[in-house]
Amino acid sequence: MANLAEVEFPVKLQCLFKKSRYKVLWGGRGGAKSWGIARALLILATKNPLRILCAREFQTSIRDSVHKLLSDQIASLGLTDFYEITDRTIRGRNGSEFNFVGLKNNVANVKSFEGIDVCWVEEAQTVSARSWDVLIPTKFRPNRLLRNNRPHHTGQKRQRI
Repeated sequence: MANLAEVEFPVKLQCLFKKSRYKVLWGGRGGAKSWGIARALLILATKNPLRILCAREFQTSIRDSVHKLLSDQIASLGLTDFYEITDRTIRGRNGSEFNFVGLKNNVANVKSFEGIDVCWVEEAQTVSARSWDVLIPTKFRPNRLLRNNRPHHTGQKRQRI
């Protein structure tokens, strides 16, 4: 396993290692948000067993999820001996688990995920009010929700959490 203490993060992503109920990252394409979130969650999940739900509004297959990004970062961080990558999940030797869900067609199923430590919502700007209304009150363990947003277009409704 790589020396994870030496992995560097931009200053704007240091918040990923601080406790808070909600974390919202804003910015355009190429800002390293998704890449940073993936790395941070993979590192945190090596230290403590975590159940992580990776969600987005539209996901018709695992190919639409951050599964590939996480898999690539596992290799980049030298964590291939720690994580088992399957077609549907990613599991750590310590019991950590990454699950993937599309909200639009499965929002009611989110309620059935138990003991989630972290929920990462990718491309959160596309998530409907209906999906947020189900997702936000869901009882995650320490109640952490990560939102990755791109800037809104003029006139687009902003959602609050």
